[in-house]
Amino acid sequence: MISNTPLSKKANRVWSTTTAPAIEPVTLEEVKLFGRIDGTEEDDLLTSLIISVRENMELYLRRSLIEQTITMYMDYWPGNVVQLPRPPLISITSVSLLDESDVETDYDSDNYYTMLTAVPGELIIKSDASIPTNTSNRERGGYKIIFKAGYGDTTNNIPSPIRNGIKEWVIDAYENRVVSDLPSDRIMRKLSPFRVNLYAFSR
Repeated sequence: MISNTPLSKKANRVWSTTTAPAIEPVTLEEVKLFGRIDGTEEDDLLTSLIISVRENMELYLRRSLIEQTITMYMDYWPGNVVQLPRPPLISITSVSLLDESDVETDYDSDNYYTMLTAVPGELIIKSDASIPTNTSNRERGGYKIIFKAGYGDTTNNIPSPIRNGIKEWVIDAYENRVVSDLPSDRIMRKLSPFRVNLYAFSR
């Protein structure tokens, strides 16, 4: 039976990376030069550390670094503005409504525009359009947004403090043989201007 109780404003909103970055924000050669590491014996280890550190860096900064595709599901449509996680926002691929059989109905892109420079990025319903309304019986995850986020498909636009922070974090992990969940205090101080404040997600 479908409940008639309105969904809480704290209802579920989940997302995940569905197309991973094609490259990493720093190269193996850059890390080895930074850490003064010679030879190739540790290349596989360093490569795996770069990936792990990048993933932890994205979690810590609440940002995407290299271009990736993110799929987000929402239980309800929050209003005329939807803030999208993991900035910077590059583009919105699609918006759709799902029924209980996962059949999708597209929401026309002519009904909204984007604010790519906002942090986080925003999907904004146009003044002459209506917000998406899911008329099916689906209560959970009935709204789906697919979008691309990151500083682009190269490392050129990633701020240098972030790239340097990744290299430092990788060398720390290499020396300790473990990737910490958080960067060191030294690295945190350098990264603080780039961390997305949770209170930014206020709409």
